[in-house]
Amino acid sequence: MPVVRVRPRSTAPLRPRTAPPPRRTRRRDDDRGSSSVEFAILFPIIVVLLFGGPQLAMWYFAREAAEAAATSAARAASADGAPNGAGQTAGDDYLQKLGSGTITSYSVTETDSATTVTIHVHAEVPNAIPLPGFTPTVDVTITRAKERFTTPDSP
Repeated sequence: MPVVRVRPRSTAPLRPRTAPPPRRTRRRDDDRGSSSVEFAILFPIIVVLLFGGPQLAMWYFAREAAEAAATSAARAASADGAPNGAGQTAGDDYLQKLGSGTITSYSVTETDSATTVTIHVHAEVPNAIPLPGFTPTVDVTITRAKERFTTPDSP
């Protein structure tokens, strides 16, 4: 006769039975396709942010370059004894050195009067946002008094 060995019963106290963990179920039917709708709504916003940041940076740099060129041109044109067109030449030189790459085209105009000089800089910025009819530009105008010697009799 075969010998059957029986394991002795454990003397440890029994643990209370717990409920089994809830079963994971698939999404409900009314949630299907929601990620596609979320993507369709958020994608254009993400694209605008990706292109808008660099476009804003290029426009800001072009504005700062145009303002610095106009200031330099006004300073050159307002000096005592400055020849006609000195401001326009100084502005063109400044933008030619600094604005390459961030300014596609520019124009510097100088307007003189008896006591003031006005410099206007118009510059076009490269377009990073491919929208029809969107051409970012920068316009800066600076007016400065001309240097002149006066006497108490002629102010």
